[in-house]
Amino acid sequence: MVVAQKSSKCPYCREDIAPGALVCKHCGMPLVKKPKPKPPFWRSQYMLGVYSGVAFMILMIYFYSRLF
Repeated sequence: MVVAQKSSKCPYCREDIAPGALVCKHCGMPLVKKPKPKPPFWRSQYMLGVYSGVAFMILMIYFYSRLF
C-alpha cells in the first residue's frame, strides 16, 4: 500500500492533503494506490514459449509423417 508522504494535492478535487492521509478530507476519495495485479502464470512469456514450442512440434510431426 502506497501512502502520500509529503503534502500534495488530491487527484480528484485538487485540495491540499496532509502527509500520510489515506482519504481526502475534502472529497472523501481514497488516496491509496492499489498495486497492479500480477498476470496469471499461463499468460506469462515462459508459458507462451512452451505453447508455441508444443504447437511447432505437433506441426513437425504431422509434416514428417506425411513425407514417409
